[in-house]
Amino acid sequence: MVNNKPASKQQTIETEFLNLDYSFQGLTSAQLKQYAAQKLPKNFNQLKQQLAKGEYKNKTEGRTVSHMLNRSIHNVVKAGNGKNRFTEIVRTLRSGKWLGATGKPIQNVVNIGVGGSDLGPMMGSFALKEFADDNTLHHLNTHFVSSMDGGQLYAVLPIIDPETTLFIIASKSFGTIDTLANVNTVKEWIKPKLTEKQWLANHVIGVSANNQAMTDFGIPPAQQISFADSVGGRFSLWSAIGLPIALTVGSNQFSKMLDGAKAMDDHFVQTDDPTQNIPTALALLGLYNREERQINNVAILPYDGRLRYLPSYMQQLDMESNGKQATHDNQPLKTPTGPIIWGGFGPNGQHAFFQHLHQGWDKFTADFIAVLHRQAPGFTTEVQNALREQQRLAVSNCLAHRKLMWEGFNSPQDPRNEYIGNHPTNLLYVDELTPHSFGALIAAYEHKVFTQGVIWGINSFDQPGVEKGKHCAVDILKTIDGHETQSFDPSTDAIIKRM
Repeated sequence: MVNNKPASKQQTIETEFLNLDYSFQGLTSAQLKQYAAQKLPKNFNQLKQQLAKGEYKNKTEGRTVSHMLNRSIHNVVKAGNGKNRFTEIVRTLRSGKWLGATGKPIQNVVNIGVGGSDLGPMMGSFALKEFADDNTLHHLNTHFVSSMDGGQLYAVLPIIDPETTLFIIASKSFGTIDTLANVNTVKEWIKPKLTEKQWLANHVIGVSANNQAMTDFGIPPAQQISFADSVGGRFSLWSAIGLPIALTVGSNQFSKMLDGAKAMDDHFVQTDDPTQNIPTALALLGLYNREERQINNVAILPYDGRLRYLPSYMQQLDMESNGKQATHDNQPLKTPTGPIIWGGFGPNGQHAFFQHLHQGWDKFTADFIAVLHRQAPGFTTEVQNALREQQRLAVSNCLAHRKLMWEGFNSPQDPRNEYIGNHPTNLLYVDELTPHSFGALIAAYEHKVFTQGVIWGINSFDQPGVEKGKHCAVDILKTIDGHETQSFDPSTDAIIKRM
């Protein structure tokens, strides 16, 4: 059914740093409020307060959930009135005063981590790097390595030097096999120029919730930064895990990112009306599309290149949190929970998968993310004007495709020009991308995931499926390496034999 009609009324929620337009969801504010009354638990405000205070229970893992405290009382930048290990490390590296074992200043930092120790820091560093306000001090390059296959190391190692490179080993448990596999390869790579003792003393920082494991590894205490075990990996970019972001933009701008997230925290916790609360509205609209419209996937479509890593980040945040088939008290669920999250950089997607979105057979919903204006300091006036025009071009395309996905286009005599429409979408937009607005955007998505989790009765803060897969991999690796003889199935056994 082709809609061919625009939304009858603009449906917008505005906050200091982030705005949501849900006009193309097909629900009025009154309908959304009625749906909220049906779906939100009676103690929802109490649960929000628990989350804000770090008292919400991660029942299956026997700990509380405290990532919101990283934006308030556990702020890594403001601790000790700004004089703490985190800020001192950032200041020393960004000033060029951190010297390697041979007396040369560190020029490159490589973050070795995976999942929450990679996706958030990489996304934030890429999105905000232009906002560094102390670039005159020392040029520092930040790189990210996560894949267990070594492919990223293969690309990074040839362009860095052991004498001028520092490695951040980021792992909540400090036992993640993917991360340690990359670390072991790096230990071999540094040998022609550095001893392991020199490397550990001058070229390694550990970030973990497991201080003992960092000490056992040989990292000096002054080069260890810890964060609470109650901070989930996919919610940890605000903690010490965000060190690569701070090293890319400086502590001052990293602090602004935390402040932007804190502003969204306050909005989420203090705004009772679900039609005026961005995270709650996002959660309810997503729930309606999942349960009432049976749409099983959400496309994340940022229309600003600085946010190109947002879809990958959102896959972990949402799918690892809410891709569950049982409640937090271990009761099986018979209704679907979290959707499939996918997407990509919108302007490039227009030349790839948008054809399917407009005229394919499948139902979907999407979040468009737009940045309305962009400053371009450091360029001539002519180049600045050209860059602003490109930003307007991106926004116009964002609005056009969003409009077409909802309204469709009726062309009975020309099937090739028929657009079915009726694809519900959100538009999240900011006036400018800044550390404040970036922090608010990511925090809004965190709270959306939390809200959907409590509605479904699941624990959004564990990942048993991931852990089970890891255990299976350990058994297979032992057989591949010849440490054990074990049969799995004809297909797996054949590949093992071939290896």
